[in-house]
Amino acid sequence: MRRPRWPELRAALIAVAIALGLVEGCPIPPRGEERPWQRGYVAAVRPVQEAVLAPVAWIPRALRFSQRWALFQVGARERFRLEVEGHAGGAWVLLYRAGDGDRRAYADLLEHRRVQGAWNPTDRPSPRYAPFAAWFTARVLADHPELDAVRIRQERIVVDQGEVTGTGERVFAYTRLRGAR
Repeated sequence: MRRPRWPELRAALIAVAIALGLVEGCPIPPRGEERPWQRGYVAAVRPVQEAVLAPVAWIPRALRFSQRWALFQVGARERFRLEVEGHAGGAWVLLYRAGDGDRRAYADLLEHRRVQGAWNPTDRPSPRYAPFAAWFTARVLADHPELDAVRIRQERIVVDQGEVTGTGERVFAYTRLRGAR
């Protein structure tokens, strides 16, 4: 019996990796997010995909890689805009609101691409949101001795035909009182 040579073994491994990548990268929606017209083919493809990938499912988890990617990226269904408010004299005053031309305090800092990743959520806040909120609210209080509290939060918004409409629902709130750590 002839032993396989390295080039033949390498070619076989590459072919298997390509085949598994094609199976794993098959563009089917996540469970529960199928549209009615997709349900028929997803019901047929998903079990085959899972059966083929079951023996090697540990590899992407262990090595932290995947072939899943969206061909056409779209914005998340959940959209938010950041609001920063200061409390003084018994009332909250809006200092900054993302996308608002009149409320621009700290816009140069908050809208910088490196900082924006810490506060701009998708469907949930980034893991860096709480440390960012703690740092930022402390900075605003240090800059404004007249404030006794600072609050940041996200307002759910709807974007339709390029128009942004606030829903009035605010989430991911973080409030810092002067003197609190």
